[in-house]
Amino acid sequence: MTVVLKTLGETEREAVVALHVADEQSDFVATNAESLEEADENPACVPLGIFVNDQPVGFAMYTLDADDGNWWIYRLMIDERFQKRGYGRAGLRAVVERMAAIPGCDAIYLGVVKENRSAAAFYRQEGFRETGQILGDETVMRLELKKA
Repeated sequence: MTVVLKTLGETEREAVVALHVADEQSDFVATNAESLEEADENPACVPLGIFVNDQPVGFAMYTLDADDGNWWIYRLMIDERFQKRGYGRAGLRAVVERMAAIPGCDAIYLGVVKENRSAAAFYRQEGFRETGQILGDETVMRLELKKA
């Protein structure tokens, strides 16, 4: 399995907008259409499609947050049809690797809705740790990057 991150042209945008999480997950993440609107309004946001063999399976978006000066993963989602196959883990690792190559990116932050215990456990498995900070209904997590 090779997971590839792709920048989004018009065709990829349409494919990514068509992806959805399961109904019981819909309160945990914005829709991809909403995320792309946010990216259109904020040029610092980097929206990416998560693809496997040219098949869109998910979406990710990261940015350098102007408010706190930290690098954040704003979105990570895998379509409900493709969950439980390792694509989310591979997609997250690809995003982290891409962000780690950015000069000055020494840590990555993200927020997890408090009720989304499975996502928090997933991120902990990947090295993210709770910071103790709460933003709205989200627990902030941080991954310290090891620079060579």
